[in-house]
Amino acid sequence: MTQEIININGMMCGHCQATVEKAIKAVKGVKNVKVDLEKKQAAVEYDDAATDMSKIKKAVTDAGYEVVV
Repeated sequence: MTQEIININGMMCGHCQATVEKAIKAVKGVKNVKVDLEKKQAAVEYDDAATDMSKIKKAVTDAGYEVVV
């Protein structure tokens, strides 16, 4: 298991938070995700044999939010 923090721009409310969480959870191999609206971050735990960070970040951008590098 790998754990990483993603910084995300564009989240303004609880609906945004839920949308990002749902998008990340939909990525095959993601085991756990916790989105912090106040910090504008997502803590992601995933199986690096099943997915990688580029797929997780793509899910965030596809949901309409910006991943900050």
